[in-house]
Amino acid sequence: MFKALRIPDFRLLWGGGLVSSLGSWLLVLAIPAHILAVTGSLRDTGLALAAQYLPQLVLGPVAGAVADRWDRRRLMIGANLFCAGAVAVMLLGVAPGRYWVLYAALIAENAGTVLYWPALQARTPAIVGTGPLLSSANALTAASSGIVRLLGGPLGAVLLAACGISWLIGADALSYLVAAAAAFLTSRPGGGPRD
Repeated sequence: MFKALRIPDFRLLWGGGLVSSLGSWLLVLAIPAHILAVTGSLRDTGLALAAQYLPQLVLGPVAGAVADRWDRRRLMIGANLFCAGAVAVMLLGVAPGRYWVLYAALIAENAGTVLYWPALQARTPAIVGTGPLLSSANALTAASSGIVRLLGGPLGAVLLAACGISWLIGADALSYLVAAAAAFLTSRPGGGPRD
């Protein structure tokens, strides 16, 4: 299962993706919990959940086509930087009465994420090849994704109580910057190592 980690570019993408996913999953429960705690409104809480999943519905069907037409490395870097900016904007929307900013930022962040994943999935075989290395890369990606999904939400709720929503938002924005840096450090497609 760990053979793909011998390839430096895959290690970078996998590690960056792991950090980014954890940062994002910290907010999956924390944002709605924060809104519910502050407002007591199920409607406002539901809108936060809808904002998180709307981009998947709208962009999901075309995200693969976008990843096929653009340079995947650049798309991954750009998507992570876009998500970092969107998450940073969330800091402006955590106060009551300003949740529209938070909803818009959630939609933007998740739109960037929807575009990122097909680019990663298409770039992985280009980096590791096929056969056992691709199986290893897919297994590592699936295992880390499952672990992050299982632990990220509850950990975010605990950290929300301990540190507050602003700290979690900052951690998620930083996680996207780490992922963007990791993607930047990978080799350019067809060009060998980065200059």
